[in-house]
Amino acid sequence: MTDVVALPDAQAAAAHLADQVASRLADARRGGKAFHVALAGGDTPRRAYELLGEMEGAWDHVHLWLGDERCVPRHHPQSNARMIDESLLAHARAQAPRMHPVDGEALPEDAAWLYARELEGLVPDGALDMIVLGVGDDGHIGSLFPHHTLLEARHAPCVAIHDSPKPPPRRVTLTLPWLRAARHTVLLAAGEAKRDALGRALGQPDPATPASLLGDGLDQVICDAAADPADGATP
Repeated sequence: MTDVVALPDAQAAAAHLADQVASRLADARRGGKAFHVALAGGDTPRRAYELLGEMEGAWDHVHLWLGDERCVPRHHPQSNARMIDESLLAHARAQAPRMHPVDGEALPEDAAWLYARELEGLVPDGALDMIVLGVGDDGHIGSLFPHHTLLEARHAPCVAIHDSPKPPPRRVTLTLPWLRAARHTVLLAAGEAKRDALGRALGQPDPATPASLLGDGLDQVICDAAADPADGATP
């Protein structure tokens, strides 16, 4: 069953997510293990990444991956890697963790193939230690959109998309099996616009709401009061 943590505002939700990630990083460090975490892009998690960078003092065992990426150069304003550069990495108090970016300037199929090879070569048993996801107003996660054929992708860790309904159209995204297989998956949502989508994400599996297809692979939701389905009329 998914644990839902509703907090008063977006700042509190960001701080709680940062604490959750930091705790798991510390557990791995004490156990002498590498820690592989895939991060969400977009605006919602930016503050959490800033706080995480400021609180975490040891990164040498950490590998950062991307849940999805837009096929743009890393310096482009829409690049998820750039957002992580400007938030987590810019605020890191110690040597920055190893970042595994997608080659946003390659053809999407080439970028997805190369990223899949890297994931399969470095992530033990095909299971990331943690995945941080956001959710779109339409219920999409990563770059897996409602009713899209890529929801059926089963064999590759990540795939290319050419027709994203949100610009830019060309992207690379982790597939549902990899999202479900992570040892801990947490979804962060903030703002009233996310309330309905979050309510549907916690309901019955429905390809109209890709987040709902995570099923019992979604371990935790962290949201602010505005996005909390329990505070609204969402069924």
